[in-house]
Amino acid sequence: MKKKILSILLVGAMVFGMTGCSSGEASEKQRSDEREKVTLRFVSWMTGGEDKAYLEGFKEAHPEINVEVEALDGTNYDKLLKTRLMSGDAPDIFLIKPEQYEKFVKEDYLMDVSDQPAMEVLGGSESMDKLYTIDGKKYGFPICTQGGPLPVFYNVKYFEKLGVTPPDTLDELWSLSDKIKADGVEPFVFGDKDAWTFEMFFRGRHFGDYLSENPEWGETLYKGDKKCSEMFKKEFEMAEMMAENEYIGKSSLTMTYPQSVTYFVEGKAAMLPQGTWIPGLDEIKNADPEKFELGCFTVPVDEVNGKIYTTGTSDRSIVISSSTKHPEEAKALFDWFVEPENLSGYLSSQSLTTFLPMEYDVDPVIKDYVTGLTTDKYEIVMSQKATMPAGFTSMMEKGLQSILAGSSASDELTKLDTEFEKFKSSIVVAE
Repeated sequence: MKKKILSILLVGAMVFGMTGCSSGEASEKQRSDEREKVTLRFVSWMTGGEDKAYLEGFKEAHPEINVEVEALDGTNYDKLLKTRLMSGDAPDIFLIKPEQYEKFVKEDYLMDVSDQPAMEVLGGSESMDKLYTIDGKKYGFPICTQGGPLPVFYNVKYFEKLGVTPPDTLDELWSLSDKIKADGVEPFVFGDKDAWTFEMFFRGRHFGDYLSENPEWGETLYKGDKKCSEMFKKEFEMAEMMAENEYIGKSSLTMTYPQSVTYFVEGKAAMLPQGTWIPGLDEIKNADPEKFELGCFTVPVDEVNGKIYTTGTSDRSIVISSSTKHPEEAKALFDWFVEPENLSGYLSSQSLTTFLPMEYDVDPVIKDYVTGLTTDKYEIVMSQKATMPAGFTSMMEKGLQSILAGSSASDELTKLDTEFEKFKSSIVVAE
């Protein structure tokens, strides 16, 4: 009996030992897999979580690579990102704004991606390929590109009630604004507490009448052939006219960009000049259809010799850090992000646009706007020999914001000349 009990105990011990060994081996394998799994850090200024949701698709396609997504404050993005890069805390892969591209290349922060498969798509656009080529190499890819006069969004229901239609000329736009103002509604709203909103109305340089003869306007300023006060005179005087005629209410100075969208949807302002992403906002999509229907027209611009000259830019570009410890994994994410089928989904989901030859869905509201910019009527200048630093945009934003607050165009133009000299040495000029 004792032998039988002993035999049972020995068998049990063996089984337990085998089970324990098997469990231990499994746990060790799991820990080993976790140790081998590479983690990439991805940084942008998309604080709405747009990138995080999109990158879930990459994780599914590459379960062996983990991606940590972080969004920095867009207003201070240049400063915050530059601090990371200088301190050696660079993310593996990140999005940058147009003024950062050439500067970061010159400072050796970006990896050469000339040989990546994605660059074949970039080669489909001569102007874009040129824009991203520096000394024969390429260091990034344009996620979305924009250019030309802004789309102006309006409430179709309100226009019908007022008995008006979208304008075809600037004179018609100002006459329309007078009718709207007489009806007790603010013609335009800009969330100018976020100063970029009003500056963006003029950013394409289409109101200045100088691009037809001087497409390299940045180089002209850098060389001193023209002063800022000469170059931007017409733009600042137009801003002054809009403010003096109360086409823009003082409320725009106290509102942020999100608040301006709410103001517009509530019917307190008739027109919202903004980016192509507006139709995709939840607040727009969830508006009461009985009172609100989104419409869009292209802000009218005077033609020069039958053409409208304007600038274009890549709103956001994807790049890889030159100091990443995981170059192959970072390249895999880079290629996945900009693979046409994936990128078209990214563009469509956020109502963004591109000048690259690829198929993607455009919201019906902005379809005519996007189609119009691709016609021969528009001459869109994409590249500049002189890349302006972030300080230039800030200078323009502050000047236009001050005009909206009551300052004169002449005073702000004089300030531009002074401010420009402060950062002129930071302008990156292509050889």
